[in-house]
Amino acid sequence: MSQVFPTIRYTGLSAYVEAYAKGAYAYPVLSFFGTKTSVQAIAAALVSRKSDVFLSGGGTQEISLTVGEYRIYTKTLPCGACHAVVIHTSALIRYCALPYFFLFGRSGEAQLRHGYFSFLDRLVPIPLLQNWADWLWKRGIEKGEIEALEGYRLSAYECRVDPDLLKDDLSRAIRKKQLKFHGAST
Repeated sequence: MSQVFPTIRYTGLSAYVEAYAKGAYAYPVLSFFGTKTSVQAIAAALVSRKSDVFLSGGGTQEISLTVGEYRIYTKTLPCGACHAVVIHTSALIRYCALPYFFLFGRSGEAQLRHGYFSFLDRLVPIPLLQNWADWLWKRGIEKGEIEALEGYRLSAYECRVDPDLLKDDLSRAIRKKQLKFHGAST
């Protein structure tokens, strides 16, 4: 059975959408492929905030990117097609900063929990231990700091972290012995 990919269009050019994540009104990541000219023009139109970029597949809707900076990564595939990923810099650990960042993945929640820990460990001025990763993820969900986004062939979350609240919650959990300094968390 062949898969029908949604298409992205701009001024007569089109490409196939391989994956995306969508927040309430905008897209923090799009992955698409097609001819080099089409892919490059569409990627440039997206990051330039041009109107008239549309996504088709189960209806047609205009695409706008989430506010912020983006990076475009392209690669020529062995078949000759061009693949592009247009991604918000807050999803790249090298460029992100608090109070928010994005997590994307295909391998499920376990991979994203590790990614969440990695981002927090880099971003907050509080020493964190790897064995706290599950507790940190559950806490983020409970506090509403981790919000699932709509994803097509992609799991995606928007994370908004309050470092002061995190510090207080960590201190409380350590005092109550919910978190340990050695071994697995309870």
